[in-house]
Amino acid sequence: MNRRKALSMVSGALALAAGLALPPAARAADKLLVRLDFSPWGMHGAMHLALQKGWFKDAGLDVEVQDGTGTINTLQLLAAGQVDVGQVALGTMAVAKENGLDLMSIAGFARTGDLAVLTDEKLGVKSPKDLAGKKIVCFTTSPWAPFIDPFLKANGLSRSDVSVVMVAPSAMVSTYASGNSDGLMTQAPFGQPMVRKTRPASALLLADSGISFPSYGLVATPATIKGKGEALRKFVAVQLRAWKYIYDGHIEEAVAAIVADRPNARLDPDVLREQIQAYRPFFESPAKPGLAFGVQTDADWSAAIATLEKTGQVKVGHVPADYYTNALLPN
Repeated sequence: MNRRKALSMVSGALALAAGLALPPAARAADKLLVRLDFSPWGMHGAMHLALQKGWFKDAGLDVEVQDGTGTINTLQLLAAGQVDVGQVALGTMAVAKENGLDLMSIAGFARTGDLAVLTDEKLGVKSPKDLAGKKIVCFTTSPWAPFIDPFLKANGLSRSDVSVVMVAPSAMVSTYASGNSDGLMTQAPFGQPMVRKTRPASALLLADSGISFPSYGLVATPATIKGKGEALRKFVAVQLRAWKYIYDGHIEEAVAAIVADRPNARLDPDVLREQIQAYRPFFESPAKPGLAFGVQTDADWSAAIATLEKTGQVKVGHVPADYYTNALLPN
């Protein structure tokens, strides 16, 4: 073997070894397209914080985050394969699955039901019966949409008793705040901070009418879980890290991250802060308080399934494993 050929072989071996030794950040990042439920609000804190701090990049991920126009729309895009991950209301996911969308929850954040009817405090609404004769606004892609009639029925009411008016998502809060409705159907920790400065509202939780299920979490399709499982594991780990960091005394950083990431959205930091603070109790599992963030339980989902069966939202015979997996959570 001549000297030139030997040097060439050595150089090739060194180049190969160097390539194998490249740190994860130097390799091509795994791309994930994430879609949120709505325009920016407090529950998006962990997503924007992770972007701002570069935690996705550090994990070898290239994450693009889209704002949404409602949970139902995000679920439809997920099922169609147009996005990889959705941050959505899990109860609505269960109903969408019943209607043919192949979806699975991969992490649970707000594990206690948060849907509520908010009404002007001055009206003195104390129970759902007091909603008779009231005008309440909602929007068609709201997490509330599948549960309006079951809620009314559970309380001896119907659409003829309560005027439920569908408006554009962007117009719901302003319609209420301007006095053009008596209330709105939304999530209590989202809506009460939104209207506190203009028209303070009291809340009737849907769960108090016997209709309860997990709220916000992360959802993907089984196909994406199979094809991008490792990327999803990294993504979930970063989100859990971010939520823990936020609730360990860094809410202000989450607020700043949302504002910095969406500078043209005219966001009110006070509202974002209150929303994040208000959601902390809802992060607890009703069945097993104190669980680590993200973990879902058969007990919580069994209760949700029973509720959804009772209200006719899903057929009898489902089991918790039909709706969630903890397989992508950190060990």
